[in-house]
Amino acid sequence: MFIKTSKLMENPVEVRKISAFLTKITKEWPGKIERFEFKTATVVYVYLKEGISSLDFSERLSKKLDQLVDFTVPLLLYHVESDDFNLRSQPVNWYSTIR
Repeated sequence: MFIKTSKLMENPVEVRKISAFLTKITKEWPGKIERFEFKTATVVYVYLKEGISSLDFSERLSKKLDQLVDFTVPLLLYHVESDDFNLRSQPVNWYSTIR
């Protein structure tokens, strides 16, 4: 798996947690992800393998986010289909819970 990280991430603990999150995604859905690429410190492109729908992948990931996320920084995932034309954004940790 190819992960290109940004130098802008200053918290090494959060960087490790985000990398672990991406690894969990790959293990949860083997054969669906081509690679990850950090575009900025908080924007990650998830390149999907041929034939994988960004809509379907986003919906499946949404159902498991609470189980997979253990970091606090806001992250924006873009699920990019193999044709590089279809992509879907998915915010992670962008909304706080009401207490």
